[in-house]
Amino acid sequence: MRPVISYRLPHNLRSELKEPLGRLYPKKTIVDEIHRELLRPAERIITVGDVITRNILDSGITINIAVIDGKTERTTKTPPLTIQGYHVVSVKNPPATITEELINALKNALLKSDLTMIMVDGEEDLAALPAVMLSPATSIVMYGQPGVGSVLIRVDDAIRKRVEGLLERMRV
Repeated sequence: MRPVISYRLPHNLRSELKEPLGRLYPKKTIVDEIHRELLRPAERIITVGDVITRNILDSGITINIAVIDGKTERTTKTPPLTIQGYHVVSVKNPPATITEELINALKNALLKSDLTMIMVDGEEDLAALPAVMLSPATSIVMYGQPGVGSVLIRVDDAIRKRVEGLLERMRV
């Protein structure tokens, strides 16, 4: 069965989405920065991407929700993440889209206290957008910025409004 696509990335929005939605940190400093950021309470910690997820977990930080697709920069298969204690949910999400299945998996994971890994068949690149929209205030959403580093977003009304505008332009 084909997934129901709710949002599709138009070509005219691609360059805008290359701009970080939060603070950009070079690869070498993201772990130090997340430790510093966690001095302030965070409702949830969500990662989008295999490399950022692995780096944060390797540093000893517990991620509430990890969204991965088993690839790095869309082509390189990464070694599978084997994480003990995580409930694994599989979803389909074609490249350059956000499906209802992905959105529902995020919603369900946010409703539970279980640690959840969402394994995407397709591409997880845009999952940070619904993660920001659905997460409680003070949550942290992190995603990789290919070739540069990682982006850390502290969820608040201002970032939600910005993301809402992006999603409106992507609505199918």
